[in-house]
Amino acid sequence: MIRVAHSIFNTTDLLDTIKDRFETPQLDTCLFFRSFINDTYRLAAEGRLYYLRVYQAGWRTRAEVAAEMDVIEHTFKLGGAVARPVPLRDGGFVLDLAAPEAVRSAALFHEAPGIDFTYDGANGTANAHRYGRAVAQLHDVTSHLTPPAGRQPLNFQTMLATPRQVVASRLFDEDSDYFARLCDRLQQRIAGDSELTLGFCHGDLNSSNIHFDRDRPTVIDFDCCGWGWLSSDIAAFARGITLARFPDPRVNELIAAFLRGYTAERSITTADLEALPACLLMQRIWVSSLHLDGHHRWGNIHYGEQYAARLVRWLRAWDNVLDHRPDWLDAA
Repeated sequence: MIRVAHSIFNTTDLLDTIKDRFETPQLDTCLFFRSFINDTYRLAAEGRLYYLRVYQAGWRTRAEVAAEMDVIEHTFKLGGAVARPVPLRDGGFVLDLAAPEAVRSAALFHEAPGIDFTYDGANGTANAHRYGRAVAQLHDVTSHLTPPAGRQPLNFQTMLATPRQVVASRLFDEDSDYFARLCDRLQQRIAGDSELTLGFCHGDLNSSNIHFDRDRPTVIDFDCCGWGWLSSDIAAFARGITLARFPDPRVNELIAAFLRGYTAERSITTADLEALPACLLMQRIWVSSLHLDGHHRWGNIHYGEQYAARLVRWLRAWDNVLDHRPDWLDAA
């Protein structure tokens, strides 16, 4: 018998299984929306849209998913603008779904109004500024949270040590020494700084994951949340903006606009500010490791050795921020 690495549910069967399980009008349509780290299905009931996230097997434990739902609900009660999970009729938020590879957890979310911003064109810097304000507002609300039970901390092991091992295993020999030296520098810079602020982090504020209905933000996708360095959470925007870009005046302008927006709502400590360049590089290594670790699902043609080599080219282009303070820091 050949084992299944990852299954995609038939939408008709999935709808039949869940249509009466949640506290919504009866769900009547189901569309397979997206598959990446997790699978997402868009459902409708009486004209309202909902999104079902089906977590990939082995990615999150059921307890971790339940803790994520608790954090979102707590953030909402504190006044945060978040896409809330929909309760099950028999209690809780997490539904278990049988799959060939293993039992998979699922959660249904209300649709977040509005759209993701784009950052090209004339409105790019204004949108980056709005995004920065929204991140600061979220950090203000979640500053009242305590370390969530059942969630993996976003510490040195999670954000750099383990990702370093994953990336190193896919590198060509000529890149290995450079990558090892860079990771050593990042470890010394970030993990060795006792003044960095620890707090609740969304985990993936990557210039997306916030929908805007005009200027009203709604934060989505807390899948990577946990207790960690706020500097890393702030640096996630720069990671998203620079994903396919090398340093240039335009990308610097976008990062600066984001930081101006953030500090219009909330201050950044000197230690957190000065750590942003190192956190940018750490963020890129971390998210790249997630992609490389999923090669068995998405294929080595996209997430194999060539992907790791492109990561190193990006790191070589951006590592100058460790030695020469980037101008965008002055925007804060």
